[in-house]
Amino acid sequence: MKQEHNLSQSFFTIIALTLLSIYTLMVFLFIFEFSDNYKFIKHKNEFKKIKVKIDSTKTSSTRSGKSSASSTSTTFYFKKGHLLSATETEGIILNKKSYEQEINEYMFNHQDSLNIWYLDNQTAKFAYEDQKKLDISEEVKNNNKLKIYFIIYILLLSLFLKFRNKF
Repeated sequence: MKQEHNLSQSFFTIIALTLLSIYTLMVFLFIFEFSDNYKFIKHKNEFKKIKVKIDSTKTSSTRSGKSSASSTSTTFYFKKGHLLSATETEGIILNKKSYEQEINEYMFNHQDSLNIWYLDNQTAKFAYEDQKKLDISEEVKNNNKLKIYFIIYILLLSLFLKFRNKF
């Protein structure tokens, strides 16, 4: 009977540690996303709308797991190495709209030129022709979701630390 109790505790401990490890890994990945979004939010008034000529594009596809889920990312290069990435992400926590179709239509009609919101070498975002201000609503919404995720993580971590002796 006692051996059965120890076995169930060990099983529960392994599951708890596995979930905690996955959550911890996700927190580190989400920190990078949070900082990228925060850069747009913090510097929204410093972005300049410029028109650039696209030098080249690169499309990459990834495929994951048995579900055969795949995603495609297109990167547009301008000014000798600066880039604009058009990646779509749809998930429980993060959602990013891809402007690839709008970009391709605009470039087709404007001889490979494109309007972008530009801050530095790594920070650029597609700009519509009539857009007067940088739209950061997507970044704000994603960061709010990430804040909730971080709070849940901290609560789970504190519960785990509180009850770790009982495992």
